[in-house]
Amino acid sequence: SFWVCNVHVLYLLRKNSKTCLLKLHIVYLYFLSILRIFFDFNTCTSYLYVFKIPIMWWSVKHVHVLIPSVLLVQALTSNISAVLKNLPREQGQEKSPIRVGFITYNTQLHFYNLNPALAQPSMMVQPDMSEVFVPLVDGFLVTLEEAQAHLKTLMEIIPQLHGAEKKGESMFVPAVQAGCAALKAANRPGKVLMFHSTLPTAPAPGQLKMREDKKLLNTEKEATLLVPADPIYEKVARECVDAGVAVDLFLFPHSYVDVASVGKISTVTGGLIQRYPMFRADVDGERFIQDLAMHIAQPCVFDAVLRMRTTEGIRPVEFCGSFMMQNSTDMEIACLTPDTCVTVEIKHDDKLNEDYLAYFQVALLYTSFSGQRKLRLHNLALPVSNSLSELFKAADVDTITNSLTKEFGKALVLNRQYKQLREALIARVSNSLACYRQNCAAPSQPGQLILPETLKLLPLYSHCLLRSPALLPSVDVGFDEKSNLLQRLSMMGVVHSELFLYPRLYNLNTSTLGNEGMPPVIRSSYERIRESGAHLLENGLVMILWVGQNTPSKWLQDVFGVTVLDQVDPTLGNLQPFDNPTSIRVRGIIDAIRSRRKQHLRLNIVRQKDKTEHIFMQFLVEDKTDQGTNYTDFLISIHREIRNILS
Repeated sequence: SFWVCNVHVLYLLRKNSKTCLLKLHIVYLYFLSILRIFFDFNTCTSYLYVFKIPIMWWSVKHVHVLIPSVLLVQALTSNISAVLKNLPREQGQEKSPIRVGFITYNTQLHFYNLNPALAQPSMMVQPDMSEVFVPLVDGFLVTLEEAQAHLKTLMEIIPQLHGAEKKGESMFVPAVQAGCAALKAANRPGKVLMFHSTLPTAPAPGQLKMREDKKLLNTEKEATLLVPADPIYEKVARECVDAGVAVDLFLFPHSYVDVASVGKISTVTGGLIQRYPMFRADVDGERFIQDLAMHIAQPCVFDAVLRMRTTEGIRPVEFCGSFMMQNSTDMEIACLTPDTCVTVEIKHDDKLNEDYLAYFQVALLYTSFSGQRKLRLHNLALPVSNSLSELFKAADVDTITNSLTKEFGKALVLNRQYKQLREALIARVSNSLACYRQNCAAPSQPGQLILPETLKLLPLYSHCLLRSPALLPSVDVGFDEKSNLLQRLSMMGVVHSELFLYPRLYNLNTSTLGNEGMPPVIRSSYERIRESGAHLLENGLVMILWVGQNTPSKWLQDVFGVTVLDQVDPTLGNLQPFDNPTSIRVRGIIDAIRSRRKQHLRLNIVRQKDKTEHIFMQFLVEDKTDQGTNYTDFLISIHREIRNILS
């Protein structure tokens, strides 16, 4: 079967010591292999046993006494059988080879035996968290077909077994270690799916304390809240990668859970981090189950090692993404999917001959679903040029933006304050554009802003990055949300980062809806929207339906079933189906957007002049914020900086 590896290659060109540094990104997204080679290592004794046994998929469910967790467990247990039918399989296989196992946890670990030979599933409890081990082997990891005999019964008794427990604390690290230990005992790579909702305050390894403090925003101590509070999270993450185990984290917080700590394991292992703040089963349950089913069905490979080789004179020096590096060349990724994005910065530190091509090779060693060890090679040959004009013509602004997003997000975590990041980004952009103006552009008036055709949107994306909630200090964005955004940006591909920085804003007025396709997209500014209609905004992570004060009562009746704006329920989470063309069309647009994303976007409804309207306005990226300027003023400042450089 064919899946895609996304690799974004970046190299630096320095014409001479006086010329500014320009970064050129070469997109190699969804690049088909020039050479695809698969090696079967069955002759190697160290791999023989591994490849003949199916890979196992691990599921760890969080049991907790709090009402949100009870609702979560009910939503999960009532749908898990249908979700597991989406387990991936190799092309041509009728059944998935992946095995599953179940653990529930609070201050103890509960292991479940699903051996079909038993009359009913059994449970073993491990109360000592100082040294986690797997208390049973047979019946613990089973195929979906073997699990069917007891799966329904198990999902019914889990809420009954733990619903009456009064323990108000929970742990986290031992649950990850238990899943990892089970896969290591079977000598198999795989996944741990964590469903968690509270700060892990129970006396156990990885115990955390409340440390969120909004007063630390934009101070030297802000970075301390964006990294793990305990080194054990980094340690466990490395142990998971060594074992080829990825950790997918589904969070359901109603308060601070320290995403910077618990999310570190997922970030390092190449896993998923999905948040459902203020989880409500009636509103968010369906979305969560759809996300889970979509994620489980996604093809992936395990225990991957990625290495880039280059022509003499250039070499990879910086790496960004979700992986672990134990040396200067190999990126170790526990789980790799078609959405995995790695950004590599190539340094040009020797003379290159323009008569020859520069070569890049990305070698990926991985384990497939069925346990085969394979090697995939991606080869790329690029012409060499000493012309800055040719360099600017080949620039890809979306990939440049993706790299800058990762670089500056990483810098914030490494204790760079927002003011420093802003100055550094403005200087970077201004120097590059001044280089173009000085060396490539035709003579023009000094007061005229000249931009290369390929980089016309670079100032806009830079402005959007600086006002992104991932970087911009704001009391409206908690440290959990900020950490989650930074973690997701480190994994994000080119297309998704462009959409995240500059959201799409659709005009849903009756006159512009049409009958098919997507409605018109307007610029992301409050000046562009009209009180006499509705607008739909989405950035790949958030979807907001804004309804103006003067929206026609017929439109409200068709879409919401009410005639007055005050009667529109902003907590719906979804639109009710009505049998009329406007309702069908609006719901079709929302469904079309959801089908393009990797998660089921919740519909947030915002009425004009409501207290929640500021949430919608923070995504209007061309407008002024309390901490910064609007895009027009930012562009003027870039122009001023370019003129200062040239003078």
